[in-house]
Amino acid sequence: MYSFPEHAQIANLAFIENLYAKYLENPDSLESSWRHFFEGMDFGSYLYKRGEEPKIEESSARIAKLIHMYRTYGHFAAHCNPIAEPGKVPALELEAMGFFASELDQAFPSLGFSPQKKATLREIVGALQGVYCSRIGIECLEVERPDLRQWIREHIEPELKIELSIEEKHLLLESLNKSEILETFLHTKYPGVTRFSLEGEETSIPVLAEIIDRGAELGVEECMLAMAHRGRLNVLVNILNKPLEDLLEEFEDDTSLSFFGSDDVKYHMGFEGEWVNRRGKKVSLSIAANPSHLESVNPVLIGQVYAKQVLKKGGDKRKIVPITIHGDASIAGQGVVYETLQMMNLKNYSVGGTIHIVINNQIGYTTLPQEGRSTHYATDIAKAFGCPVFHVNTEDPESCIFVAKLAIEIRQKFQTDVFIDLLGYRKYGHNEGDEPSYTQPLEYKKIKEKKSIRQIYVEALLKQGIVEQKLQEALEVQFKDQLQGALAKAKKNMEKKSVPEAHVHPNLFEPVLTEVSREKLQAVLQAFATIPKEFYVHPKLKKWIENRGAALGGDIDWATGECLAFGTLLEEGVAIRLAGQDAQRGTFSQRHMIWTDVETGKTYSPLGGLKGKLEVVNSFLSEFAGLGFEVGYSSSFPQGLTLWEAQYGDFSNGGQIIIDQYLVVAEQKWKMPSGLVLLLPHGYEGSGSEHSSARPERYLQLAAGMNIQVVNATTPAQYFHLLRRQALRAFQKPLVLFTPKSLLRSSLFTSKIEAFTRGGFCELLDDPTPPKCCRRLILCTGKIFYDLLRARKENSDCSILRIEQLYPLHIEKLKELLAKYEGFTECLWVQEEPENMGAYPFLRPVIEPLVSKLHYVGRESNASTATGSSRKHMIEQAALIVKALGTT
Repeated sequence: MYSFPEHAQIANLAFIENLYAKYLENPDSLESSWRHFFEGMDFGSYLYKRGEEPKIEESSARIAKLIHMYRTYGHFAAHCNPIAEPGKVPALELEAMGFFASELDQAFPSLGFSPQKKATLREIVGALQGVYCSRIGIECLEVERPDLRQWIREHIEPELKIELSIEEKHLLLESLNKSEILETFLHTKYPGVTRFSLEGEETSIPVLAEIIDRGAELGVEECMLAMAHRGRLNVLVNILNKPLEDLLEEFEDDTSLSFFGSDDVKYHMGFEGEWVNRRGKKVSLSIAANPSHLESVNPVLIGQVYAKQVLKKGGDKRKIVPITIHGDASIAGQGVVYETLQMMNLKNYSVGGTIHIVINNQIGYTTLPQEGRSTHYATDIAKAFGCPVFHVNTEDPESCIFVAKLAIEIRQKFQTDVFIDLLGYRKYGHNEGDEPSYTQPLEYKKIKEKKSIRQIYVEALLKQGIVEQKLQEALEVQFKDQLQGALAKAKKNMEKKSVPEAHVHPNLFEPVLTEVSREKLQAVLQAFATIPKEFYVHPKLKKWIENRGAALGGDIDWATGECLAFGTLLEEGVAIRLAGQDAQRGTFSQRHMIWTDVETGKTYSPLGGLKGKLEVVNSFLSEFAGLGFEVGYSSSFPQGLTLWEAQYGDFSNGGQIIIDQYLVVAEQKWKMPSGLVLLLPHGYEGSGSEHSSARPERYLQLAAGMNIQVVNATTPAQYFHLLRRQALRAFQKPLVLFTPKSLLRSSLFTSKIEAFTRGGFCELLDDPTPPKCCRRLILCTGKIFYDLLRARKENSDCSILRIEQLYPLHIEKLKELLAKYEGFTECLWVQEEPENMGAYPFLRPVIEPLVSKLHYVGRESNASTATGSSRKHMIEQAALIVKALGTT
């Protein structure tokens, strides 16, 4: 709550009027109580009486309000839309602002909107309309930073000066030439072939060019782009300089592209290139590969940019700029846009601002704006985060260039996101074989009658005498000849191409040296257990830290095994990033990788002083964008160990698009490997369908072609070796790891020091105490092993084998273990999950041929993963244990 200003009384009206004028000009110049007061009041009716000559302070206040109204509502009256005129804006009517038509030629204080101190109302309104109602609509009222608001106003007021040199106009025309002619060439040579034309939005090419060109002058060394299909091929050729013949080979249907690493359509592929600006400065360029799941690439790109900024550029965020290119329907409709924007100012996610370009063709396939969003603008999500937005008419290329310059300058100076809303149209249907007039006949009647953007600009330059008709025609012929030459080269290359050799997958079973000496392990625990002087941890935590420091003398639990893996890797110079909801403490209070001083609130990382960089991040509450960020991060930094932890494994399906479209297939589709580790708490303890299952069946269904590793490790030492193996391998493969919950504090669930100093990760584990005679052989994975172990009687004839690595399954090792128990008469697969879930559906066809018949013991098939009744859970669990061991 704010306090009410004590002088806010009608008796002090003159005083209030002066303050109000200051408020309208710059709200942040007043103290908060007055600012809040004026935000809730409309003083227009008090400021003058009709027919009286206004006093000077009254006149200033009225003009200040006029300025404020144009700053607030002017964008609604801007001529941004090339296929529709702006509607009437009631708030900008003279009477609504406290003026009358009879006052238009009366002099008022200009308040900076005229070279003279006074100007007629008509002149002031004209100046305001020139700034706020031109072909650029400017929204900066929601920008929270007063310095940024002021900077924008200084660059657009009192006059919107859009001044390009002759050289800049020539370059702009050349860019439009290439953009349009490429589209018309492809349309002619490959009629009906899907390419997602940019026509109607060609100005986006010179906009991108200007951002990169100007960025080079502002210290930008690299621009990383993400965009969907619309216009992507044009961007690849005319911005990233992809060779024309390479693009045309793809249109010639080069079947060799379907082999490993190119197993996707041409408008999804990534690319790397280089830009050299007018002054010879170079900027590295890349465009992220992406699926057709719109906007899903955004957090992936941000993760890639963050990794490069932090780990390769020393944290200088001005050197690498992310640019995301959206569609108008997707930016308004896809929730991942909001999730990604939420990262903007978060310490362990911020990339210092993203430039957002909306290719706003005012339609989503066949859905009109009024059907696809509840807001006026497609970009209104930007208001929630206080980002400046510039709406601009694509048929005014010079205004678009002006906005592009503003955007990159704002990003570099203020390290914030900026939005450019390029309002245009889509010349054809969603794809080139689509007929848009079925559903939008009126709109497409207008569009068919329109001149192209390039033609409009050529005519303007001819009128200005900037270019000659012959020169323009020569430039067109030159680029068309270039395209024809590239096509001939592409056809010739196709004749020579041979089918590439099949991809050879790395050996995922090759042992990796992961054991560590006792001395090094002790050094890690000593570093962890050393509490800095004058740092006060919680008394309970202090005791816990002391116990961990002495862990090598006894049984080592899961969290200590993780700590040892992290610490030894950090000492070897490996950078580690672990992110997840509550990751610093751990959902089950098991980790405590970050401590908090109970007196000051300051935090401390006990392993932060080791050689490698360690980030343990409490993520924001997002699975989709949060997981996408880590996939991008891990793909950009293969030398490190990157982990994403779900609060409970059940919640990982919030990021299912990232899992399905990136994590498990990105290497095959786009040659984009990732070594990301997913830590997914999993286990049945009567906690219901939301806190029991990480859905192992889904990950196993996605496993093929050595694309991922799926593991359910059952000892702290196994976890230790697994993490070290993941970090030290010479290649990257995603690791899906199901982790314990209730077992974290079980006395059975521990390892001895020798298991860390010798050996490595084992894909299968033999029975630790096998019976003399085995009649019943039980195969299982995960927590159920300990339930079976507790229940097995001394004279039992059951042996229990654990499959730790579910995929890829080490068949040869499994055969060796089965041969050891050749006298068994029956083989069981035992699991906690229902029969239609868990590992059973995946493993049965693989294991059954080795054992004649694989009998199932577990819960019956069910729609829900688990019961929410603790009592029912215990009854079910006891029954399946009894059935598995053959006891009564």
